[in-house]
Amino acid sequence: MIISTARRADIDWLRIGAFGVLILYHVGLVYAPWDWHVNSQHRVDALQYVALASNPWRLSLLFLISGAALRFMTVRRRTSEVVGARMARLAPPLLFGVLVLVPPQAWLEALDKGWWTGGFAAFWLKEFSIAGLADGVPLNHLWFILYIGVYSLLTLAVLSRDTRLERAEALLAKALSGWGLILVPMAYLAACRLILFPIFGQTNHLPNDWYNHAMSLGLFALGFVLVGRDDIWRRFEALRWPLLVTALTALATLIVLQALAPDSAWVATVRRTVFAIDQWATLGAILGFGSLHLREADGPVRRYLTDAIFPCYLAHQTLLVIAAFVLKPYALPVGVEAAILVAVTIGGSLLVYEGVRRVGPLRPLWGLKPMAPSLAAPPPATA
Repeated sequence: MIISTARRADIDWLRIGAFGVLILYHVGLVYAPWDWHVNSQHRVDALQYVALASNPWRLSLLFLISGAALRFMTVRRRTSEVVGARMARLAPPLLFGVLVLVPPQAWLEALDKGWWTGGFAAFWLKEFSIAGLADGVPLNHLWFILYIGVYSLLTLAVLSRDTRLERAEALLAKALSGWGLILVPMAYLAACRLILFPIFGQTNHLPNDWYNHAMSLGLFALGFVLVGRDDIWRRFEALRWPLLVTALTALATLIVLQALAPDSAWVATVRRTVFAIDQWATLGAILGFGSLHLREADGPVRRYLTDAIFPCYLAHQTLLVIAAFVLKPYALPVGVEAAILVAVTIGGSLLVYEGVRRVGPLRPLWGLKPMAPSLAAPPPATA
């Protein structure tokens, strides 16, 4: 199926919204009742329930949308061109992030937890020494970029041929007909959660993250295929309310199960099933409402945020960890401290974007396309 080259504003808005939720989620982790890079002196136990509102679908939506974005890149481009463009967009930020953005996070975490007492330069040299590299280099939040790159190569290798893609679209259309749009993906995600998650967990470590790969690569490939099927998008729109009701019911059930019996083995099995139900129901509702209401919602705000979101994603966690570390000794009231962290993380990330987008050599390091060449100077006048 030949897909339109017109930009889908709804997909851009969903990507912006998903990254926005992710950034706020990371701010919440500073106060979560479990360990993070730098935790506040304040711990908010209720955040374990608030986190359930986005845990099932937050990253899943980003993987699905990333697959759809890859499909748009294939329109009127050869596979080799798409691979080159994808790697040019992802590889420089990943390398830059590993060398520059993640080490301050790791250093401040080591200071905060008492693993290290020295300066940053010595820590950086240790991390990238032969012994340090043998232990691995922390990717922190940049694991997502690595996964998108690998999933892009795998998806293009399997589905770049027109005949394979046409067969995949035909199979998808058949499987997702009627109520299959709700039940088939739920069944797949439930199988992943019930079978693979108890064995592998979710590590965000590429070589052994098999539950995450089965789930996230599956959703990435689904986005790649379904973005060309407008009939499926219309079905999302038609089923948006049943999906939303299902998602809210599943979320309430997850919260109750977590509150009443968090450590029970049989409850864990039920919870994993409900997790998958909530995951797909929320994704489907978001896609349905987004397709119905946001397809034509274009304008300068969308264009600005679409360009800004990748640099903001790269910058936000480093800014957040630094801010949390600096504020921690002051023991500010939790509301004041949280407001500062949100302002520093979001405002600082936008300031970084405003700075780097104006400097041509920095743009590729922050996931931005190279600056458009200036118009050629007019030829000199002749006598």
